[in-house]
Amino acid sequence: IVLSMLIVGVNSIVIYLFFTREYLQTKTNSLLVSLSISDLMVGVLGIPLNISCNALMLQRNSQVCAAGTILYRLQGVSEMTHIFATTLERYIYVMFPMKYIHIVTAARVLYLVSGVWLISLFVALIPLAWQNPNEYFVETPSKNRLLYAAIYNVFGAVFFFLLPLVIMMISYARMFVVVHRQIKEIRMQNYPRSSSQRPPVATEARAISIFALMLSVFTVCWSSWYIMAIMFYTGHHAMLPYELLDALDFLRFAVAFVNPILYTFLKRDFSRALRSLVRR
Repeated sequence: IVLSMLIVGVNSIVIYLFFTREYLQTKTNSLLVSLSISDLMVGVLGIPLNISCNALMLQRNSQVCAAGTILYRLQGVSEMTHIFATTLERYIYVMFPMKYIHIVTAARVLYLVSGVWLISLFVALIPLAWQNPNEYFVETPSKNRLLYAAIYNVFGAVFFFLLPLVIMMISYARMFVVVHRQIKEIRMQNYPRSSSQRPPVATEARAISIFALMLSVFTVCWSSWYIMAIMFYTGHHAMLPYELLDALDFLRFAVAFVNPILYTFLKRDFSRALRSLVRR
């Protein structure tokens, strides 16, 4: 409950700052605030439904648990697709700076955000094709249901975790190489350290580091979800203690709190906006 309140509080601040500070309304931040809205849903709906499902486990309340599972999947897919979209936007900015303004337009960012939400929602709802929400608790599910679920989880692990993770790791590696080379060139030109304005490339390096850190946090916290899904369909899930499962759930939900903390305190424009809010 405390985590839920923290998630709602910090993400509400991020959303408020974005819509009340014109200088925050950039293409990159549009993607971040969309992620923040997704994280806000975790605090408002995801965690309460998870708690309700556990509390009503003995009553076998299928609808509550089914809704909680859908939101759980929505969070996982939404987190990854948002980070992937942000990485794509930064990759174009760093690798193709002269073409960036023509490739990444405001309209395309809007389409990208819409696509992220539609894909996330679609993927989260796919299991309803074979799983009746009113029959969430089934002692012996049919072979077809197990087969469809296994295919779905393997598909999700590959296309919404492993593949984007590999692509983004390569992308960040290439961006860091380019930015590091640019910083080295600036130093060779004896950029005046006393200047009140930092070189844009240094600011970009900081932003890339923040997004790479967000990806790392997501990977560490959510990799267990896909591993456990595979263990479930291979019959090895019973060996996991409930305390461990609860701890892993907490870590996955905590991502929705860590994300806004990272870019609010580490990203310079959000940090500036937060300081101005505190001073009021």
